[in-house]
Amino acid sequence: MIDLENIDHIYLFPGSTDLRKGRNALSTLAAKIQKNDGLHELFLFCNRSNRLIKVYEKDDTGVWVYIRSLDETRFPWPNNIKEACKINKSQINWLLKGLKFEKLEKNDGEKIDLF
Repeated sequence: MIDLENIDHIYLFPGSTDLRKGRNALSTLAAKIQKNDGLHELFLFCNRSNRLIKVYEKDDTGVWVYIRSLDETRFPWPNNIKEACKINKSQINWLLKGLKFEKLEKNDGEKIDLF
């Protein structure tokens, strides 16, 4: 499992991604979400069937690429950039288990994420 202690940010890349892509292509996609700022970050990409994700982990020494698949359920995945979100460390654990989360708005317009 990914050690989340030193992770600064976690990003979901919206829509489906061709997961035959390697680390260089994933790096290019990650740059569309966040500029290279030297932080320890995770970028998550999902395939068309929402049953397989690749996690691209970037730190100050290099990159890791992980694969996670689900047998019975599907990953809840944003379809476009408006639905995409930055998630926190507890939410990634739920996501990797295939549990669905929702984005809700409070009365004052502040958005909160719930699983």
